[in-house]
Order: sequence, then structure tokens, then C-alpha cells
Amino acid sequence: MSAHEVRHGQRGRGDEVSACGKPRMLFATIAAGGGHVATARAMAEVVERQYPGQFELRISDFMREVGATDFDQRHKDLWRWALRYPVSARLGQRLIGLAPQLAMRVQRRLLEGFARRAAAHLERDRVDLIVSNHGLLTTGLALAKRYHGLDVPVLTFATEPHAISAYWADPWADYILVPSEDIRRSLERMGVPDRQLEVVGYPVQQAFLEAREQSEARRSLRLEERFTCLVSLGGEGISASPLALVSALRAEAPALQLVVICGRNETLRGELLELQAPELRVEGFVPNMADFLAASDVVVGKAGPASVYEALAVGRPVLVTGYAGLNERGVVRFLERRSLGRLVHGVAELRREVRRYLDAPAALEAVRERCAELGLGAQTEALGHRIVDYQRARRRGSP
Repeated sequence: MSAHEVRHGQRGRGDEVSACGKPRMLFATIAAGGGHVATARAMAEVVERQYPGQFELRISDFMREVGATDFDQRHKDLWRWALRYPVSARLGQRLIGLAPQLAMRVQRRLLEGFARRAAAHLERDRVDLIVSNHGLLTTGLALAKRYHGLDVPVLTFATEPHAISAYWADPWADYILVPSEDIRRSLERMGVPDRQLEVVGYPVQQAFLEAREQSEARRSLRLEERFTCLVSLGGEGISASPLALVSALRAEAPALQLVVICGRNETLRGELLELQAPELRVEGFVPNMADFLAASDVVVGKAGPASVYEALAVGRPVLVTGYAGLNERGVVRFLERRSLGRLVHGVAELRREVRRYLDAPAALEAVRERCAELGLGAQTEALGHRIVDYQRARRRGSP
């Protein structure tokens, strides 16, 4: 089984020890949208690249794997609701931010059933290190360690690079790696001891860090050699007024070709395919997103951290049409502060911004240079080494 696959099923009792005697790392995530899975894959991938064959690596949609399916489905449904009605996500985050300790007590109560299941599951299916990249998993696993006998070290990677919610702020967590100093300070203010926090940067999968040249990517995707606007609607394919957005961009044809990635939203994909427009390419959930980014000149979409950082790794400006939670608002501010993109208000402003890049190739080149200065490849490499260092230190009994 590839480390890049997300597992849902359970193993039997005969799997406690790796068949080849390698230390086992479990990358525990939640497949709500695509961002958490993307960073789990990036972390597993860089560990394997840096330490080839030395670890058995597995990525898991972990709540589902251990059988906490009702809670898992409610959480995923709630996230889809937040994507459709983003003000609800912002209000919820503001509310729990007012009293983070109270919010954590409520969160622990909600996760008690998952904690019991996780402890029992990991007693049967032993691993040497769990790398969690979701706050709910971190809290549930901390409960499992405190009350249900789980004795596996848990290393958390907080996937929010610029603004973070209080549901990540569990002081019982073993150790939390964070993408930025701002996030470290935020979690410390919310009650996480400084000794349990460390800044490491943000990971991106190698396909984005070593993307094809633009012309090569276009040839591989059978796209024309002209200015290309990529509309990425995220893993769930949910965005405010996507048809209006696409119609506005089509008005710039034939100067540009338009590629729309609909994710898992098959209804939207069908509606767009019915347009049968020669300047419009419509795709569902694609496994080669790096090629589509490489083929593009400008990326349009929501401000999900993983998708934005993947676009920046390829060197493309990001025009944000909306954001769900306050964490994504932090991403927008980062883009605008670094002149790597911006939030656009309405379709008329979106058309103006796309036209600005279309008419000014030098502006695109300036964005590529600023993206390179971020050093996302070096950040990814540093995170891979830190994961392994932590696993080896815990095996020796070091903190």
C-alpha cells in the first residue's frame, strides 16, 4: 500500500509489527475537503524521499478507520455547510476564540467516544509514531493517552499557516509543529505551553515543487499555447455562484482559455459541460493538479491553505473569490501582503484582475520570483527531518 493512499478499513490483530521490522508512522488525517489530506501526503512523501525504505508509512482517514463514523460524517457535513455558508464558520470560530479553555472542555467531551475507539484500535494495530494534522484528532488522541492507555507518541502538524482556531489549542498535546511564528504565538496565548510548540514551515508535495514547464504541461493536457486561467473550486467543488464566475471569465474569450476543476461536485461539472464552449475545459477531481497549475497563468479559487500554497509552489498568482473561516482570511492577508494575489469582490473585479495579468507578462514574472523567495521546498525538507528526529528521540526516551 502506497504511503499516499488514504485508508478507511481496519487491520487485524496479526499486523501489530511491521512485517519487515521497520518503525511504523501513521499519518492521521480527516478527509474533509482536500487540504488536510494534501499536507499528510506531503509529510509522508518527504519522509520517504529523505529516508527511503527506512519507515513503514501509512496515511489514514483516521476517524473513519477506527469506526467513529457517525461523528466523522457529521463533521464532514458541517464543513460542507460552512463552505456554502461561510459566515457560519467565521461566527463559530469567533465564538470559541472568546473562551478557548471552555471550548476545549466541550471538544474533549464530544471526542470521548472517538478516544476510546482510537485507543482500542491502536492496541491491535501498533505504530511507533502518530502524526496528526487535524485538531480534533489531536484532542481525541490526547484523551486516549490520558484516560484509555494509549502509549504511542503523537506529533501534531497544525495545518493553518496564518490564523488558527482555538480547537487546535489542546495543552495535553504531546508536541505541535506549526507553520509560522504567528501561529506559535496564537496557540501559546490560547493555553498551549511554549515547550510543546515549534515553528517548522509548511509542506507541499513534490509534484508542485518540481512542476513541469508551462509549455510542456499544456502539451500533456492538450491545452492551447495561450493565456490560461485555472478556476479551482477545492476538493468539494463548492463556491459561491460558480456559474456566474465562469460566465464572467468566459467574457474574456478568445483572449484566454479557461479550465475549471470542479472537485467532487458532479452536479456543477455536468452543468458546465452543457455549455459546450470551445474556450472552456471542465474537469472533476483530478490526480494531476500540479500539471493544471503549471499550465495556467493565473489561479482563481477559495483561500484554502493547501491549495493556495500548491499554487504558490508552482509560482502562480492566486485571485481569491471567497473564504470560509477566519483561518482562510489569514491566507488572504498573506497573499495581499506579499503581492502574490488578492481577494476580489465580485465578478467585475475578477475580470479586471485577470485582464491585468493578461496584459502584463512582467507582473506574472514578478509573482514567480516572489513565490520562489518563500522557500517552500526547504520548508518541506525541514519538516520531514523534524518528524524523523522526533520519532527517534521518543524511541530513545527523550522529550
